[in-house]
Amino acid sequence: MPVSAALPRPFAFPAKPCLEARMNRPNAAQLIEQGLYHHRQGQIALAMDRYTEVLRNDPQNADALYYVAVVACAEGQFQQGIELARRALGFKPGQARAHNLIGKALERMGRPKDALLSFDDALACDTQFAEAYGNRANVLTDLGRHAEALSSFDRAVALNPDALVDWLNRGATLHGLGRFDEAIASYDRAIALDPKFPVPHFNRANALRESGRLAEALAGYDDAIARDGKFGEALLGRAGTLQALGRVDEALAAADRTIEVAPDMTQAHRVRAALLQALGRPDEAQESLATAAELEAKAKEAAEA
Repeated sequence: MPVSAALPRPFAFPAKPCLEARMNRPNAAQLIEQGLYHHRQGQIALAMDRYTEVLRNDPQNADALYYVAVVACAEGQFQQGIELARRALGFKPGQARAHNLIGKALERMGRPKDALLSFDDALACDTQFAEAYGNRANVLTDLGRHAEALSSFDRAVALNPDALVDWLNRGATLHGLGRFDEAIASYDRAIALDPKFPVPHFNRANALRESGRLAEALAGYDDAIARDGKFGEALLGRAGTLQALGRVDEALAAADRTIEVAPDMTQAHRVRAALLQALGRPDEAQESLATAAELEAKAKEAAEA
């Protein structure tokens, strides 16, 4: 049964069971704890059963409302999640986590300015809420307020030094500001937290390449590819770096491998065309350019549909 079918609307629950039946039932705190256990195990329907049982007996239970809001947002029902979280706040004001959830939902709905206000509300409730600082920083980045975003990321990682995503996004912000050495240091922290995750290796390689450290960049792309052999962007970065190093034959092989794993990546076909042209193979280069143009036309048509 789809989880969304279990979302309570509009909380018009049956009457409470008689006292004799209730005596042997878990209390609200126990039901919520059971729900959280199932939630952590990915057993969402079972979790929802526990949360909604609480709400049948107590429609104003702010904790149960919050967890149902979390499920709604996870299922992509952002407006309903916002309404549920706001209802939870109505019964129990000052919940930083509820404001934070509303902010994340608003961000997903393409309302970054409103999301920023919600993250600010979360931090007004709890000035030590590391996740809210990170979420706030992401929105500030999207709004082009990079210096403010960096300050918020700094606060997030100071409060939670193990926040891999915040270190990664902090690096991307520094990268965008052209502060490559600091970006690389931030990516290094992300790598230390999870060496098997390919994205920090890829981002680090990009920063190294842009700062002119081509041999190190190549090694970084190789590190990313070693962790995900079908990481198309890393394969293409490797091709571009080999091209910059003058290793054109190897670059072409890397471009071919990129197209093999990501045949719809337009830029890979354009890079391949440039490499073929450099190798004196103009006819093949034109074929690659034609493929790139065809892919661009299809993407434009799909976007306009």
